[in-house]
Amino acid sequence: MDFEQVTLLYLIIPVAFLGFFIRSKAGHLERLFSPEVLEKISLNKHKISTKTRLRLLLLSASLIIIALSQPTLTEGEVKVNKRLSDLVVAIDMSKSMLANDIYPNRFEFAKNKLLNSLDTLKNTRIAILGFANQSFLISPLTDDFNSLKFLIKNLYLDSISLTGTNLSNVLNSANDLFGHADAKQLLLLTDGGDSNNFDEEIDYANDNDIQIFVFDIATERGSSIQTEAGTLEDAYGNLVIVRENPNIKNLANKTQGEYLKYSLNTGDLSTFINRFKTPTSQKSTRIIQKQQLFYYPLGLALILVFLSFFSLPRRP
Repeated sequence: MDFEQVTLLYLIIPVAFLGFFIRSKAGHLERLFSPEVLEKISLNKHKISTKTRLRLLLLSASLIIIALSQPTLTEGEVKVNKRLSDLVVAIDMSKSMLANDIYPNRFEFAKNKLLNSLDTLKNTRIAILGFANQSFLISPLTDDFNSLKFLIKNLYLDSISLTGTNLSNVLNSANDLFGHADAKQLLLLTDGGDSNNFDEEIDYANDNDIQIFVFDIATERGSSIQTEAGTLEDAYGNLVIVRENPNIKNLANKTQGEYLKYSLNTGDLSTFINRFKTPTSQKSTRIIQKQQLFYYPLGLALILVFLSFFSLPRRP
C-alpha cells in the first residue's frame, strides 16, 4: 500500500502526544479516588464516558489524517496507445506584425490566440516556427504544452529586425520537421505579407504533400507600423501602411488546406485546428492503475465521531 500524500502522516505524531497527555491526566485522577467515589462525583451521565469519547475522537482524527494522505493499492500497469496529430505552427515575425490595426498589435494578438488554443487541444504534437525573410525553429514537435506556453509568452519582436515575408523558407523548414509523416499540416499565423503571387510556394507544398492552413491576422484598412524608433517610413519619408493581402487565400485553397479570417472570438483558432487536424503518429504511455482506499478510514472516522457526540444517556 502506498500513500499519495505521505507527509501528512506526520500529523499523527501530535495526536499521539495528545492521547498520551489525556491518559496520564486520567491516571492521576483515578489514583486520588476510588472507583465508587469517582462514580458518584462524576458529572458524566452518558453511556460512553468522557475518557472513552476523547479516545474515540483522537482515533477518528488519526483516521481522517490517514484518509487525507490518500492511501492507494497498486493493481498493475496498463499500456495505452494514443494517436497524435502533428502540426507545425509558423508565426509571422516580420515588422508588419507590429501594426496596431488589431489590438495591441498583430503579433501579440497572434500569440494570445495560440496560447488560448493550447488549452483545448488534445492528443496533438505541435512544433513552432518563427519567420520573416528567413525562418527559425522555436520548438520541435512536442506535446509538452507547458513548455510551449513558456516559449510563446517570451517571444518578442523588439530585438528582431526582420523585414519581408518569405514563405518558401517556412515550407522547407516545416517539411524537414515532418520528415516522412503521412500527413503534413502547416498552420500559418500571418498578415499575408505583400506578395501577389504564391505559385512557387503552392507548387512546393503540393509536391511535398503539405496542407497549408492560414489564420489571417490583418484588416482591410490596415495600419502604420510602430517601432521603438517611431512610426516606420519608406525611403522617401512616407508612412508605411500595411493592409490585408487577399492573395494569401490561394495558398490555403490550392494546397487542400483552409483559410480563416481572425475574429474576436477566443475559441476561433482552437475550433479551426480541431476541425482540420489529422492523426499522424502514435505514442505509447504506461498508466499505473491504483485503487483509492481513503474512503475506508474516512468512513470509520465518521462512525467514531457519531458515537462520540450522539451516545445515548444512561437509564436512571
